[in-house]
Amino acid sequence: MKSSSISGSNSMLLTMKEWIFTIVLFAVISTTIYYGWNAWESFTPGPDHRETCWAEKQSDYWAYNRWIKYAREHYKVLLIGDSVIWGQEVRNNETISHYINEFYGQDIVANVGNDGLFMAGINGLVNHYGENLHNTNILLQLSPLWMSSLQRDLRGAKKSQYHHPRLIPQLSTRITYYHDLNTRLGYIFERYFRLFPFVRHLMANYYDNKSISAWMIDNPYRNPFTAITFQSAPVMAEPQGKQTSWDAKGIKLTDASFVLPSESVQWECYVDALKKLKKMNSKVFVLIGPYNHYMLTQESQLRLFSMIKILKKNLDVLGIPYFDSFEINLPSKTFADTCHLLKEGHIILTKELVSDEKFREWLKDIAK
Repeated sequence: MKSSSISGSNSMLLTMKEWIFTIVLFAVISTTIYYGWNAWESFTPGPDHRETCWAEKQSDYWAYNRWIKYAREHYKVLLIGDSVIWGQEVRNNETISHYINEFYGQDIVANVGNDGLFMAGINGLVNHYGENLHNTNILLQLSPLWMSSLQRDLRGAKKSQYHHPRLIPQLSTRITYYHDLNTRLGYIFERYFRLFPFVRHLMANYYDNKSISAWMIDNPYRNPFTAITFQSAPVMAEPQGKQTSWDAKGIKLTDASFVLPSESVQWECYVDALKKLKKMNSKVFVLIGPYNHYMLTQESQLRLFSMIKILKKNLDVLGIPYFDSFEINLPSKTFADTCHLLKEGHIILTKELVSDEKFREWLKDIAK
């Protein structure tokens, strides 16, 4: 290899041909590993699969997208939402998707919940990681939690470390960011250079959520290649909550402000996601809630129901069918906190959902 030395340095200069060769070699190796990993890493989801998406694995969108791809090929409906859909307070065989499948006697609905997946995050998922959402049937959660305050709506005066910062609009003047501009520009770059989400997958699953260099410093006597087991993360079958009702925990009433849909960042992003899914020829049915209105003050309840009324009118204008979980009046004891349901709540909600005329009409041709 031709090289020239630099005075006072151990560096080497590559010729133009050597640079081209290096870039091509890097591209070939990276592409081979990126596309080959799906075959090399074991991934065999069983019944009631739900993606491991907590802590450092929450932003593993490579693995999440792999589950979406598998789910659309093996199920007729994708149930997408946050930890309520994922089933924080229950086992993986006690979720909403499980009970829908149990009712129909076949596995037609896949649990595509992801912890903390707020409405703006759903939009980011659809727009930047939604290549496997084309021509699909989607039961999409609409949680009032993400519009319960300015801070939840990403506009609070205080910087809050919300989930999924990679999925939100990165250059909005309305959002109160907690990451600096350089970090957010990096997030934008990730959306177009998919090798980086794949590297995050490797870090989260094999290297303790660290870069390989940082991992090697902490593990000086280990070969970094031996850390790769080609085993996907095991299913989180157990609940992640305490499985106790909210009143038993002594949770006090909350005076949530709730934002107007016309001013909400979250709602604007959610509508954008609905419109994009329509362009992608995907068939969407919206599940409104659940949300624990029992833990709200009377004034806050009025604000909530007023907001829900406006949201439903907007969905009507968009031509999107929906099921309003507030209309079935879920018992207070079925809530574990602000929005997560206990097992009994999932059973009641599912029973009412599958009996709903609009849902049955939406699903009748799909479930055949």
